[in-house]
Amino acid sequence: MRNQKHFYPVDFDELVDPSINKPGRYLGNELGTKELNWQKSNVRWILAYPEVYEVGASNLGHIILYSILNSINSSLCDRAYLPGKDLCKRLRKQKVPLFGVETRYPLAAFDILGFSLSYELGATNILEMIDLAGLPLHANKRGDLPISNPLAPPLIFAGGPTATSNPEPFAAFFDFFALGDGEELLPEIGLIVSEGKRSNLSRSELLLDLAQVPGIYVPSLYGTNSRRTSLRPLKPFLPKTILRRVAKPIPQYGLGIVPHIETVHDRLTIEIRRGCTRGCRFCQPGMLSRPARDVEPQEVIDTIHKGIKQTGYSDFSLLSLSCSDYLSLPSLGTELRNQLSDKEITLQLPSQRIDRFDENIAHILGGSRKAGLTFAPEAGTQRLRNIINKGLTDEDLLKGIQTAMRNGYRKVKLYFMIGLPGETDEDIFGIAETCNMLQKNCKDLGALRINLTISNFTPKPHTPFQWHSVSTKEFQRKQKILKDAFLSNKKIKVNFTDVRLSAMEDFIGRGDRSISSVIEQAWRKGAGMDAWYESLDLTYKAWKEAISQAGLSGRYRQLEIGDWSHVEGLKRNDLFKFCSQPLPWDHIDTGIEKKWLFNELIKALKSEVIGDCSFDKCSDCGVCGDEFGHNIVIEPLPIPKRKGKIPPPSNRICRIRLQFSKTGPMALLSHLDIVRMMERALRRSNLPVSYSGGYHPLPRVQIALALPLGVEGLGEWMDIEFTKEIDSKEVLSCLSEYLPKNIDLLKATSIKTNSKSLSQNLSGAKWEFSLLASQPNYPTTVEWERAIEKIITSPELIWLDTDKKGRSRKRDCKPDLKNLRVNFKTPKSLEILKEEETKTVLIQLESHIDSLGRSIKPIQIKHFLEEQLNQPLEINRIKRQELILSEC
Repeated sequence: MRNQKHFYPVDFDELVDPSINKPGRYLGNELGTKELNWQKSNVRWILAYPEVYEVGASNLGHIILYSILNSINSSLCDRAYLPGKDLCKRLRKQKVPLFGVETRYPLAAFDILGFSLSYELGATNILEMIDLAGLPLHANKRGDLPISNPLAPPLIFAGGPTATSNPEPFAAFFDFFALGDGEELLPEIGLIVSEGKRSNLSRSELLLDLAQVPGIYVPSLYGTNSRRTSLRPLKPFLPKTILRRVAKPIPQYGLGIVPHIETVHDRLTIEIRRGCTRGCRFCQPGMLSRPARDVEPQEVIDTIHKGIKQTGYSDFSLLSLSCSDYLSLPSLGTELRNQLSDKEITLQLPSQRIDRFDENIAHILGGSRKAGLTFAPEAGTQRLRNIINKGLTDEDLLKGIQTAMRNGYRKVKLYFMIGLPGETDEDIFGIAETCNMLQKNCKDLGALRINLTISNFTPKPHTPFQWHSVSTKEFQRKQKILKDAFLSNKKIKVNFTDVRLSAMEDFIGRGDRSISSVIEQAWRKGAGMDAWYESLDLTYKAWKEAISQAGLSGRYRQLEIGDWSHVEGLKRNDLFKFCSQPLPWDHIDTGIEKKWLFNELIKALKSEVIGDCSFDKCSDCGVCGDEFGHNIVIEPLPIPKRKGKIPPPSNRICRIRLQFSKTGPMALLSHLDIVRMMERALRRSNLPVSYSGGYHPLPRVQIALALPLGVEGLGEWMDIEFTKEIDSKEVLSCLSEYLPKNIDLLKATSIKTNSKSLSQNLSGAKWEFSLLASQPNYPTTVEWERAIEKIITSPELIWLDTDKKGRSRKRDCKPDLKNLRVNFKTPKSLEILKEEETKTVLIQLESHIDSLGRSIKPIQIKHFLEEQLNQPLEINRIKRQELILSEC
């Protein structure tokens, strides 16, 4: 339970330092963030993503909801992410609770704590975060105090596709679930919580109010039968089924934040279409996101222009479950490419429908450079593609790949699945035959390289295959068939999804409330970061033990119908009777009728293909109507005439040399992070920067001699080249506006473009750092001075280390040592320290820098002083006060 001390921000500087891996993850001061006023906010949200920052900060849904909640008056929304293992360990050791990255307040101090639950195995990461926050894992252990009471835990909820699909396995951990799209639902939740705080409602009273909002499911207000498959409301006025919410996509809310560090999707992402009506029978996202809703093309164009100006990104991606079904994609893409032809901007798309991939789409992809192409045939034969309603032919595949190759692509990524209903070994061999056919028939266009991903089919709730059975042993056997089939083809690289991941995913995804105890036990046994392969062995062992201890091995066979041959042998009435049995997720109203799913299963048995209801006749799934809306399909616009690509300006007319400082939290960013930041700032500034040539042109920016992580720089240098003469003061003033706090431009000088580069101009560096004696018998001032003198007068200072390949190397650092001093003055009082007070000293180092950029560094001085003093030392507060240039 939280207490008063949780109302203070954590001491970030004491907690996060350069010893933490990628400390920039936790800064919370990214471009796009605004100051959050804790005191003036009535409802305080924190949205938590149960993955590391690089994954969570790339999630568009996470950023959209964060932006919407912070646009509401008297509402505040912070963010939290799963810390790295090192920070998790430190939080527990120092007994510091998990905190929001912006306000630094502990999670327990907020009113509402929301988790994104987008993947079944992410549940253990959520438990890790709840535990790190010092909150009770179970909803029924959080008491009944009013949420306005300082001792009351926040309301904890989950949203996302997995929460919407089947919340039951996770029910024990959450006060409520938000089902479907959150853009309209979360503000409604905020209004009810605000009123509940004002009325001093108890937790249970507030949850009762929330349960009456469409899209809110409160598990504690619904009871189960003896088999835990049927749920009924415990209050007569509560809905028997909970409606999935549907909202209109608004692209501008996705502009959000620009992370300082590199993320998994390090680009501007704009949603162009939400929902998919293709009707692939294995695809849960397609079933849970209906109806399809197109965004107006002009709104997309305006948002992209605004986003590029606002973020400085050089890449942008158009997002949809099926971008190819956005009929205006060719015209939109061509228009954008025309408008951005003079900028170094690249368009990327996620996996596309290969039957819609044509010359127009091939033209719009890439820009300054070509991004990769990804297609998903899913199955290796026409028969199996018909069963799953994929709607692709071999002719479609070949035509699409040939189009790609004619447009310069020589490598494509293909996704296939194994274990699909109705699959035989002939279909498995068909995957290899399909790939060989594509390579053979494209020989005249060049050598086609294929990156192949083979995933294991996992049956999902709310799909026609939700009753299907899968076998781990069969997955392993079929994987071996494919490994043998591709063994001799060196131009095909094959990646397989680990069958253990698929087994755990299936166990949870179609589970009921009894699974909550298994999830908790698996977490306690060490399961976490379940989707990451480096921890998979430990994870699988933990899950297996937890399932066994719960006596649930094989628990779901009563809900599964068996293999495909068994299904084919059943009479329709017997099959209908089986499929009519209650399922743990039947109380979730996705809009799709269960009878329609059954009818789709029958059509799959007949290998019958149905059309896409966005462009063909209605399939009678049950979604379209007043509650969920209808398909919104925008007719394609005329494709404008293509403009030629304008090469990036590369003439070098003017070079400006800038001195800058990197202080405070910015010291926790790496050199590459700072380079990306400067490049984005230049794009945003619209200064006439010159670009390099080659495949990936970049702004001509050179930053001198990278600073070690965690080191402040008070006098750093960088050169920027421009395509026309520009006043150095103008550059200083303009660029300063686009740089964050603690990255400060100090002065600017115009120099000749043919003058020496920065690296050739470096002559020395001045450093200042503190050394701490860690043993009780601290050195006296005399001993410190004697040690310094011995280093200065030593004929050589040999440094031993290894290179990047692990080979030993030796270097004499003495030629690089220019001056070394020890300072016994305290920063506060400036009084001379007594001999017994020399635990900490201030060292001032001046070094030469040779032509290779080598010099003697503080960490090496620390080592040589440890040798002289015969005791270990700690180093901190490192500052590079100045980089010295031979000319400027």
